[in-house]
Amino acid sequence: MLVKDFMIREVYVARPDFTLKEILRILIENKVGGVPVVDEQDKLLGMVTDGDILRYLTPAEEAIMGYFTYITVLPGEELDEKVTSKMHDKVSQIIKNKRITKLSPEDPLDELIKVLSKHHFKKIPVVDKNDKVVGIISRGDALRALYKEFVQKLE
Repeated sequence: MLVKDFMIREVYVARPDFTLKEILRILIENKVGGVPVVDEQDKLLGMVTDGDILRYLTPAEEAIMGYFTYITVLPGEELDEKVTSKMHDKVSQIIKNKRITKLSPEDPLDELIKVLSKHHFKKIPVVDKNDKVVGIISRGDALRALYKEFVQKLE
C-alpha cells in the first residue's frame, strides 16, 4: 500500500505572508490541526501546526529558548496582551526554524509509519517530484490504512 492510496488530497494551505490570525481562522473553520505553507507555485516551504502556534504564543515568567521561538513575558503582561500582540505576525516567523519533513505519493505505508514514529509528527505533507503539495497524511490516516490492509483481511 502506498501513501497515494490513502492520503487526503484536498489540502488547506497557507502562504508565508499569512498572519497568525488568518492561520487560526483556517485551522478552526476547517477543523484541522495543521496546514502546509507553500509559495505561489504551491511548492512546500514548511508546515504550521496547532502545536507550533501554542508554542509561539506561550507566555513564560522568564525568557525561555524554545525550538521554535524566543518568548519573553514582562512582569504584569497577561496572556491576552501576548496573544493580541502576535495576531499580525507572519507565518514565516513561526516556521522559520522548522526542518521540512515530507513524503512522496509513491512512498510505502511502512515508510510513513517510520517517519511518524521517529519524529512524533501528527501530520506530514505529501509532495510530487517538483515539491508541489499534492496531499497530506496524518497518524489517523496511517492507522486506518493499517486496519484496512491487515486487520480487515484477517476477519
